[in-house]
Amino acid sequence: MAENTLESIATCLERSLSPQYARIAEQQLKDIEMLPEFSVNLLKIISAAQVNNSIRLSAVIFLKNLIKRKWVNENGDHLLPVSDVEYLKTEMLNVMVNLPNNLQVQIGECIAIIAESDFPHRWGSLIDDLISRFSTSDFKTNKSILLVSHSIFKKWRPLFRSDELFMEIKLVLDNFAEPFLMLLTKIDELIDTSLAQRDQANLKIYLDNLLLLIQIYYDLNCQDIPEFFEDNMMNGMKIMHKYLNFSSDLITDADDDEEVDVIIKIKTSVIELVNLYITRYTEIFEPLIENFIKIVWELITTSITKQQKFDLLIVKCLQFLTLIIKLSNYQNIFNNEDSLNEILKKIILPNIYLREVDLEMFEDEPINFVRFDVEGSEFDSRRKSATDFLRELKEINNELLTDIVMRYVNNFLENSNDKANWQSKDLAIYLFSSLAAKGSVTNIGVTSTNVLVDVVKFFSENISNYLLAANTASIHPILITDSVKYILIFRNQLTKEQLLSVLPLLVSHLTNPNPVIYTYAAIVMEKLLSMTSFAEAHEVILNKFDLQPYLNDILSNLFKLITSSYDKPPEKLSENEFLVKSIMRVLNTSEDLVPFDFKKVIITQLLDILAKISKNPANPKFSHYIFESLGLLVKFSSDDKVNELIVLILPNLLNILNEDVQEFVPYTFQVLAYMLERLPGNESSNLPSEYTQLIKPLMSPNLWQFRGNIPGITRLLISIIKYDYKVFSTHETVTPLLGIFQKLIASKLNEVYGFELLETILLYIPLRVLEKFLKSIAVLILTRLKNSRTEKFLKRFITFVFSISSLPLNKSLNIRNPGLNANFIITLINLPQPGVFEQILSNLVLPNLSSFQNLRDKKINLIGLSQLVNSDLINSTLKIILLEQIAKSSTSLMSLNKDVIANADDLKNVALSELDLDVGSFGSNFSKLVTIQVEPFDPLSEIKNNDLNHIKQIVSNGVKLVDGSIVSQISLESQNALQVLL
Repeated sequence: MAENTLESIATCLERSLSPQYARIAEQQLKDIEMLPEFSVNLLKIISAAQVNNSIRLSAVIFLKNLIKRKWVNENGDHLLPVSDVEYLKTEMLNVMVNLPNNLQVQIGECIAIIAESDFPHRWGSLIDDLISRFSTSDFKTNKSILLVSHSIFKKWRPLFRSDELFMEIKLVLDNFAEPFLMLLTKIDELIDTSLAQRDQANLKIYLDNLLLLIQIYYDLNCQDIPEFFEDNMMNGMKIMHKYLNFSSDLITDADDDEEVDVIIKIKTSVIELVNLYITRYTEIFEPLIENFIKIVWELITTSITKQQKFDLLIVKCLQFLTLIIKLSNYQNIFNNEDSLNEILKKIILPNIYLREVDLEMFEDEPINFVRFDVEGSEFDSRRKSATDFLRELKEINNELLTDIVMRYVNNFLENSNDKANWQSKDLAIYLFSSLAAKGSVTNIGVTSTNVLVDVVKFFSENISNYLLAANTASIHPILITDSVKYILIFRNQLTKEQLLSVLPLLVSHLTNPNPVIYTYAAIVMEKLLSMTSFAEAHEVILNKFDLQPYLNDILSNLFKLITSSYDKPPEKLSENEFLVKSIMRVLNTSEDLVPFDFKKVIITQLLDILAKISKNPANPKFSHYIFESLGLLVKFSSDDKVNELIVLILPNLLNILNEDVQEFVPYTFQVLAYMLERLPGNESSNLPSEYTQLIKPLMSPNLWQFRGNIPGITRLLISIIKYDYKVFSTHETVTPLLGIFQKLIASKLNEVYGFELLETILLYIPLRVLEKFLKSIAVLILTRLKNSRTEKFLKRFITFVFSISSLPLNKSLNIRNPGLNANFIITLINLPQPGVFEQILSNLVLPNLSSFQNLRDKKINLIGLSQLVNSDLINSTLKIILLEQIAKSSTSLMSLNKDVIANADDLKNVALSELDLDVGSFGSNFSKLVTIQVEPFDPLSEIKNNDLNHIKQIVSNGVKLVDGSIVSQISLESQNALQVLL
């Protein structure tokens, strides 16, 4: 452990910069990070000009990560020492204004993170502190203050509206709005002065300030237009309009194709602000719209070149025009042949034309090219934005636009040949695809097309020959890419027979040496296998038997493409997530068709890839799909082969845990748990020794510190208990297990996992072992219910109560405590204080039953009620209330929409759709493996959630056992409802 002094901390930070010492040094810092003065010392190192800049940067990054991890807990309480908290909030701004730019940005983020939890309630002085530092002469300081302000305010942009949010914004506006406008006006004047004086240095700093002011303008208006800004809109927007026409050779290097200078950034931010006003405040902004149309039109048609540095500005301008089309007052501008021809010639075509920089990306950065080019991606490009604009134009006059565009398409087709003038053919294909697609192209492709064109005919006449070509050397790779991409866009318009004919062609393109072509082939393969019918059942269109003839070639080719990068760094090896996602989808579709020996080969390859990328995990999606694929190979293996797979897989997973590859640990626990869940066993089965050695580490508090680990570890513990409860069959072994339950149930983030663990403990560990702990368990639950219950906690508690009450009805559930029933749960909750269960039932449980939407929960709750009402521990008064609730709940369940009921158990197709969810970045959040997800505990799993007749019968049987004199005391309406039920 390092010492908590300036010198020793600086030494650790310096060592952390060397790869061979980095992990040790970082751990030494983490060992002392909670000590008083540690974060204070970090800030002093950051502010020390005499310290090496790399050490200062390392210090500020460590401080930022420390604040992210440890500033507050889930309840909002500070974790760092109080004196450190106050020091940081007092001194950070003072330190920041004197730092170089790269450190300023990091400190600004630190302040924004702190503000997220502490402002305004525990940092009420923050805005005044910021405003007090504004200067009329020192615009370097102003820039740093504006940078912090923007870091704090921009968090409002994606938030849902709420009273608390609007109170926070109002508090800021009351103090900040007026100084903000004064500063904006002042900066505008100073820019004019510095331009006149040719003062390059000051002009640059003034423009930097202006950029931040425009971004803050957006922040302050992002939720609703404040009265102050509405009153001053003309003044503010006059300045915005002015800078769309601004230029200066003191800033702009016309020959630099790539550097996005501050003037371009300013124009981009202005257009973004104007787009906000058009979208949200159209009526208020109406008087100014025409002026902005003129200036944006001029920008996009005359001022902006094809240079890469203008890409984002072009995207924002095209978004502006797309918004304008939607306004009925301005649609006449776009509804005549002359204007549409001009739009095609000056806006659409220049921005869908592949530039030299695009071709360079195609050659040098193929995966990035695909990410930017693929339809439905989150990346905005010139091409995509121009396409969106064109598609919106169709909504005004589809017939006229189609006629004009098809003239251009046919002209490009006539003037093209595959080698010499391939770009005309590419333009024709792209333009036609944009015209043919109705609406945006989403992740599921085009759902409807322009009725005035024939997409299948165009494909057969102009594109299919590139897809079918045996010799691709004579064809430009862009055209082959176009042919594969066309299938991706219009796959929904093809019949199953046509899709089947495409499949072998895609397999052949997996052997194409061009990375863009084989990547697109993998993407299209994955999308075709994920297609489902649009009918109610959502059946997959291509099944495992359709895939079978090509299965071996597809998997072999995909693995060859991935493993060909073995000699590259880990981050390059894992660059192409599209390939491994295709592998995952192929394995999911093929199910049990892959021979077991081939499965073992695939598993070995997957594990080898994991070992290589674990040295530097760089692509979260790639890693996620590797683990999904691993899970699928176990999932579709027979029970008698699972043990063999455990022997093959488990050592590699244990190595990940030993190496502490934190990015992979949450996945590792899920796969370990799933293999044990699949392993056949019986009452006398002993836990495999490899799992036995995991039990002690699983109880270590350090392992539970990382939020992303918790769901996976909980699942693994549950699987161990279910497989061999004997490992927790003594007071000594069960005590740490209950300690974990205590930690989970006390956490608002992890309370659900606490209930999952508790249910397993009660079902499988003998009650004689648990008896002395039951009162403590009840106290923990009741404490949360009384002091800090959340809606999620209350709902999970209700389901827990009714799950235990329902257990006697499931004869096939292999539990080891048959005494669990309604009487048990009543007794358990009453252990700390007799009679408390009845109070909770009346005041918390029953009033909240109507809030449940999930059919599984409704089933458990209703059947649990029918068991609870017959308990001899429930008094007659409460039984009357329970019968009233049974009548109400049964009526509600029986009247559900038929479609909701019909699809309640369609779990396979839900899982299929979830495979398309975007995987986030590596971090503290848990990433669930969809293909091997565990179903929530269902004490009535024999009864389908949508089998209303069976549910009705069970509830009826419970109601029939209630004494008739009690039934006669409920309301007439409820008696009638029960009569219908019976």
